[in-house]
Amino acid sequence: MSYQIYSHLLPSATPGTQRVLKAHHFGEAGARPKVYLQAGLHADEWPGFLVLNTLIKLLIKAEQAGSIQGEIIIVPVANPIGLAQNFHGYIPGRFAFSDGGENFNRNWPRLGDKVEKRIKGDVSADVESNLALVRQAIREELALLPEMTELQGMKKTLLALSMDADEVIDLHCSGEASMHAYVPQEFEEHFKPLLGLLEAKVGLSELDTGAASFDETNASVWRSLKNHYAHLIPWGCRSLTLELRGENDINQAFAGQDAQALFDYLLYRGVVQGEVVEPDTSQVHYYPLDAMDLVKAPCAGIVCYHKDIGDLVEEGEVIGEVVNLLEDDVEQSHYPLVSRTNGIFFARLQRRLVVCGESIAKIAGKEHLAYREIGHLFED
Repeated sequence: MSYQIYSHLLPSATPGTQRVLKAHHFGEAGARPKVYLQAGLHADEWPGFLVLNTLIKLLIKAEQAGSIQGEIIIVPVANPIGLAQNFHGYIPGRFAFSDGGENFNRNWPRLGDKVEKRIKGDVSADVESNLALVRQAIREELALLPEMTELQGMKKTLLALSMDADEVIDLHCSGEASMHAYVPQEFEEHFKPLLGLLEAKVGLSELDTGAASFDETNASVWRSLKNHYAHLIPWGCRSLTLELRGENDINQAFAGQDAQALFDYLLYRGVVQGEVVEPDTSQVHYYPLDAMDLVKAPCAGIVCYHKDIGDLVEEGEVIGEVVNLLEDDVEQSHYPLVSRTNGIFFARLQRRLVVCGESIAKIAGKEHLAYREIGHLFED
């Protein structure tokens, strides 16, 4: 199959409106390995748009040269619903305005138990046969998902494109941050070459966040089945969330650099044929997600940071301060932001006017923090 673009119409939310998802397909349908990439599920996070636009250009050339060995699907704009939230030039894009108003990257369908019921009694000693069995059961369960609303239709369409992929790469970004990734604990070594190619030094290792995010949903079926059948069920899908630095780190230089890294990763995995670049993983370090300190604003006001993104910090160290603008004694209006762990300061809120109690900075540490609860590791 040559390069194809498919348009998937979402259910019309209001008379006269209808949104569309566009999927770029490379390689033969059903070829392996299959890799799925998307950007902008949080519609206020835009670096991935330009990165995937640039990657598509590289893949078109590879397609023309006959170098695509597997199958690649790219959805460069994964959330047209969120992008429509335009208020006088401001696009919030993180939470839906309908369907309960939840975060677009939370509470995706969990299909593990339903798939297990479908395959029960049919699992054999043939691992490849089991792989095909599970993928067929996933397709059957996906077909039963509701699509009455625009958001339901979007979720169902994205999962139908991604859930039979060998690898799923979901592109996001933070407010201000260094390149980092959220990686399921089981896939740390598998994705280390990708992080090395992207020059990411921080990987957040997760097991059960409780978020039911898009990337977790793609892998959770296999995790659930492996709990039942162990080695008889292989990892049919490995997934991660890549955070492409900060919201304003958008330019052709970064896009070209990151797209080339993703292309080199496709070469490394044999999805594209060509000269393989051996990744340097020496600077990649994993930090348990439950050891990540979420530094909270002690009061409302203006935040000023004393530390820069990428700096190492120690437990008890002051990384910045919040200035309370309504304090009567202006000499006592500065409240410190104190690290609760030894680690690397890798992300912070872009906005400088902060709300009392909100998480405004992230420090990746190595030791579990008592206040970080497994199964409730994301606040929003």
